[in-house]
Amino acid sequence: MSTQEKDAKSEVRRVRAASQRLGRFKNENTVRGFTFRIDEPEKLGGTDTGPTPMEYVLGSFNGCLLIVIETIASEMKLNVKDLRAESTGLVDRRGLFGTADVTPHFLEVHNSIVFDTDEPWEKIELLKQAVLKRCPAYNLFKDAGIPITLDWTRAGGSEQE
Repeated sequence: MSTQEKDAKSEVRRVRAASQRLGRFKNENTVRGFTFRIDEPEKLGGTDTGPTPMEYVLGSFNGCLLIVIETIASEMKLNVKDLRAESTGLVDRRGLFGTADVTPHFLEVHNSIVFDTDEPWEKIELLKQAVLKRCPAYNLFKDAGIPITLDWTRAGGSEQE
């Protein structure tokens, strides 16, 4: 085995999650000692005691983007004072319910990230290109064929100066 293959193998990480059904459409999930509940709204048969799986997926998408932005901004020595992300995903529930031959996952995702930074916008564009290459959640969505719109803006300003 080559050094490169050994290095690559040492960087592969196993991610585990365990889930236990608590009731109709409700389960408790454990990841590295953290627990969280997944449920469906009452109108869909759940008890509305937690976010839906797709809400967690979208929140995780936002969180992954912010972490990767912060990581790469640090590598680039960019001063980013604060970040906010908001995403909206469109889902055709007929896919889940089996009432139409449509995909059950997001049809599209619209994401907005607001930067509080004094860095030149050209540097933010370089940051964005690196994030699009390195963000696991963004690439998971992209590889699934989900159209993704990313709107990056400066706090109190516009997308570009």
